[in-house]
Order: sequence, then C-alpha cells, then structure tokens
Amino acid sequence: MRKIAITLTERQADAIERIRLERGMPRSRVIQQALDLYLASQEPANESDQAYEAGYRAKPEYAGEAEVYARITGEVLPLEEWA
Repeated sequence: MRKIAITLTERQADAIERIRLERGMPRSRVIQQALDLYLASQEPANESDQAYEAGYRAKPEYAGEAEVYARITGEVLPLEEWA
C-alpha cells in the first residue's frame, strides 16, 4: 500500500465522514471503495461491447421500436404474481 495526500471539498469530506460513521469503516477504506468503482467505470469496453455498440451506431433503433417491443413482450410473457 502507498499513502498519498489529497485535497477534498467540504462536501466530499463531509460525505466520506458520514459514510464512514454509518458503516463503521476507516476513511481510507471508503475512499478506496469509491476509487475502485470509478476506475472500473473507466476501463475500456471489451471487444463484444465494442461490437454491440458499433452495431447500434450502424443501425440505431427508431423511437417507436421500444414501444413495440414492450407491447409484444407483454403479450408473449405470462403475468407473474408478486407477493
């Protein structure tokens, strides 16, 4: 592990302190978890994700398609009981 010094806004510091107290965690762990989530979101998409996105860019859906899909799904799938 390495230690670094960072400067936070008051809002950021207050939020970290609130989360730390609620969860009983050290400040550094709260920041590590937040940073892990951020870094994971910045990773480049894998090849299948890139191919999927390229397909939508080449042939995007028109606005009415989602409505049609929702209607058809409602007709095909049975209703489920929710307790």
